[in-house]
Amino acid sequence: MDCLILGDEIGEGIKQFRPECILKTQANTATDRWIRENGVKFAAKTVVISLGTYDLPSQTLDNEALAELRKLRAGIDAEQVFWLLPAKAKPADAMRELARLYKDHLMVIEEKQRNQIHPTERGAQLLATQSKIKGKMDWTKPSWPKQPPPLIGG
Repeated sequence: MDCLILGDEIGEGIKQFRPECILKTQANTATDRWIRENGVKFAAKTVVISLGTYDLPSQTLDNEALAELRKLRAGIDAEQVFWLLPAKAKPADAMRELARLYKDHLMVIEEKQRNQIHPTERGAQLLATQSKIKGKMDWTKPSWPKQPPPLIGG
């Protein structure tokens, strides 16, 4: 399989501009529920993960959500993995740590709707473009994001 998008409805916007991708999403779903209902074993050349938007904002790096994300990432067989950072700080911190450990890419929603969570159509197109980068991220010289994105709920 060439491309797989996992997670919440934000991934559906990316699919509009990556028609070759298979979509496995559930709207309005927290990470632990998504993983419980969809499992953790996935394989594709490229995997995009869009989770964390519906997680509690108080989560810490050593909580259940990070443990679930670790299980998910450990079960993914891919040439490259892209983590779409959610607007909430704690889930985003967990994803940053996993991306660093696995040398995965991070994606930031550059253009958001009024709710400051979901991407605009152009924002989804930019995410789709980001998800076409080839190769592993060199975390000794990070190129994306150049700086941490502004997050809600610090």
